[in-house]
Amino acid sequence: MEKIIDKIIARAKQNIKTIVLPEAEDERVLKAARMIKDQNIAKIILVGDKLQALRKAKIADLNIEDIEFVTPCESEHYEEFVHYLYELRKEKGMTVNMARECVLDPVYFGVLMVKLGLADGLVSGACHSTADTLRPALQIIKAKTGTKLVSSFFLMEIENSKYEKEYIFSDCGLIPNPDKTDLAEIAILANDTYK
Repeated sequence: MEKIIDKIIARAKQNIKTIVLPEAEDERVLKAARMIKDQNIAKIILVGDKLQALRKAKIADLNIEDIEFVTPCESEHYEEFVHYLYELRKEKGMTVNMARECVLDPVYFGVLMVKLGLADGLVSGACHSTADTLRPALQIIKAKTGTKLVSSFFLMEIENSKYEKEYIFSDCGLIPNPDKTDLAEIAILANDTYK
């Protein structure tokens, strides 16, 4: 794992990105945010219930005071995001009230931050399901033009292996029964993303 982390840190330091972590109430996410901030890997924006996150951080003996935090309902962008989401999804039946509710969700809020250029990326999945993480991304950012399917992959590093130690496992969680055409597309997408 250290080898992958070292590569990620080296690349990240060359081009600092802003990453949204929409699971700010999860202790693991808070620890990761602290590490990322301390190592200057990326600019982190935690999204969620700030009071609850601060309580969790205190229990875990973590100082997160210097990490940017956004509570969706208190954000200066809340109304702008509601309007944007409504306009984007009204043809699919979304109402303004539905948009207001969605924008309160930290994952939706974070995806909107990425879509509107306030962040470069979002990492989620510590306490949200794959579906709850992908739904907002597919509704707001959408799949790459020309992509026939959306898949996922894991980067894994295996210790004490006589073979290569870094692996891509794809698709382990999104496409349950891929056919041979799907498998080929999944391999191409995973390779492109890895590069």
